[in-house]
This record gives sequence, structure tokens and C-alpha cells, in this order.
Amino acid sequence: ENKIKRICDDCKFDVISDLDASRFTTHINSLNVAVKTKRDYIAVFKQFTKWLHDNGILTKNNFKLIKNPKVLKSNQVHPRRALTADEVAKLIKAAKNGETWRGISGAERALIYRLSVESGLRYNELKTLKVSDFDFENHTVEVRDINEKARRGDILQLKESTAKEIKLFLSNKTPQATAFTLKKGYLMIRRDLKAAKIKYEVDGRFADWHSLRHTTASLLIESGANPKTVQRIMRHSTADLTLSKYTHLYAGQVKDTIENLPDFNANLDKVLKTGTDDCIAENRQEHYCPKTANQSEKSRTIPNNSLINKTKGNSRFTALKGHKRAFSEQNVTSSFSTQKIGATGLEPATS
Repeated sequence: ENKIKRICDDCKFDVISDLDASRFTTHINSLNVAVKTKRDYIAVFKQFTKWLHDNGILTKNNFKLIKNPKVLKSNQVHPRRALTADEVAKLIKAAKNGETWRGISGAERALIYRLSVESGLRYNELKTLKVSDFDFENHTVEVRDINEKARRGDILQLKESTAKEIKLFLSNKTPQATAFTLKKGYLMIRRDLKAAKIKYEVDGRFADWHSLRHTTASLLIESGANPKTVQRIMRHSTADLTLSKYTHLYAGQVKDTIENLPDFNANLDKVLKTGTDDCIAENRQEHYCPKTANQSEKSRTIPNNSLINKTKGNSRFTALKGHKRAFSEQNVTSSFSTQKIGATGLEPATS
């Protein structure tokens, strides 16, 4: 609703007859914002004009012909970075020891930062929380559907220690009162980052308010949490969105992961002792077992066929005696290719 009002004011759309698709397109292209933000404005206003047309208020809808611009990685004008655990601790400490800013005490700012990083709450979701949204017995907070980005609503789990601090802070407020005071969050966090001596920009990436949400996902993944659990906490539609956009690698994280791989040389002796590299580990009795061609002749035997042994003496069959021999092409040919099984037993083969 606010975006529609803003567009109507900027484009001077006072009455229905003022709605002009060309004027709207020119205004959107002139905005100095990210391409993703332009897509949001276009989508919102196209939905609004479609509603007008479907209800007979707008006779002809030319806005439906406007195409959304593609969002590329290079279009992102304000890429975020994730704060490390040490930087988060410094930010909370600096805010707690800081002076009151725009009516927000240092203790309140520290609690807001802590809640934001631990829960992944967005700025508007934090700003619209009421005291009644907190359940201090179960250590949860409810995000109402009207205030959530996806308009689904959800109940988020809180750390017990954080829930106790919030309960103490809200003890003097009524249930319908706003839980926290938030004004100009982007200025507030820059002020506290500067007080904590944390760089706002590192390698072209910025630590703005929304970077606290990036920090939530990154710290959870670094702690070894299941990606599906992280997706649930972040309330994303897919785990791919959580991992590809909101999760960042910290310095040295790749090196530490590689170093944590098993030491295969240290486990080599155990493998040899348990016999995992051989077919026979403990039972040394001679029995049928496939071997490689480069092993000794004594360890490879071909036993007598049990079925043929049982029928020995039958006039129609003659037992085929087993021979202990090496597997070579010459020996195999001389042993088996000179005979064939006839109707009455084994007979000489004819060429």
C-alpha cells in the first residue's frame, strides 16, 4: 500500500484517468535503486492496476504489457556481509555501554541486536512486535502474518537466557504496547558499529541492518547445524536460498574444514590388522575364495564340485576332479578344453 501511494504521488496519479503506463515506466527507470527494488515496484503496481481492470474501474490496462527487468549479480548495489561472533559480541557491548540515541537506550539497542542475530528477525518484524507476542514460559515469540514478509506468520524459538532478559525489559509495559523502539535502523547500526570499531565495509560488502540476518544463517551453518534446520529458522521457501544467498564463509573456515578430514596414514595400521585389505582375516582354513592373479599358488584352490561328488558312480556322469593349479591361460586350456560332456558322460572333444 505504501509503495502504491508513493508511486501515485511521484507520478502525480490523482484520479483513475491519470494512470499512464509510459509515465510510470519513465519514473521507475529514473529511480536510483537496485533492480530488485524496481521489480518490486512494478509487480505491486501491476497487481493494483489488474485489480482496477478486473473490477471495471480501469477500462484499459496497459500496465500488463510492462516487463520486469532481470536481476543480475552485478545489479546488487549493496551486497551484505556476515559479522563474525566476535564482531557481534563487540557490537552488543558497544551498544550497551553507549548513550541514548533518538530515545533508544543503550541497553535496549543491545537487546535488539542480540534478538535479531539469534532469531533472524527482519527489521520490520522487530519493529512491529508487541509485548503479547512473547511467550516467556515456552521461550518463543510470534511473528504475525500481517507483519511477516511472506504473510504466513510463524512462532520462533528463543534462547532461554535471551528470553529472560526480554521479560525483565518488558516487565513495565502493557501487553498491547510495542516491545521495542526502532527508528532509522540503518543509522543506528552504523553508529554502534563505529563505536565498536567494526568496519562497515569489507571487500565491497556492507554490514547494514539486514546483514544481521545474514549473520544468523552463517553462524548456524558454521556451528554445524543441519541446513534444513537453518532454513526453518530463517523461514525461507528453499534451503538453496538459505545456503546460496544468506550463508557466508568466514576467514579460515575452508582451511579448518580440510584439516578436520581423517588422517588416513594413522588409520592404515588398523586397516591392516583387521584384515580389511584381505579376504581372509582370522579363519586360515583353506576354502574357496577369489584371489587376485598375483597372489601365490598355494592360496588359490579350486575345490571339487559338491554336486558332482554326490553323483560319483552314476553311469551318466563322471566326477570332474579338482586340480590345484595357478590361473594361467595355458593350464586352463589343457585341463578343460580337451573334454566335453556327452550324453553318457565325459567324452573326448572332436575338432
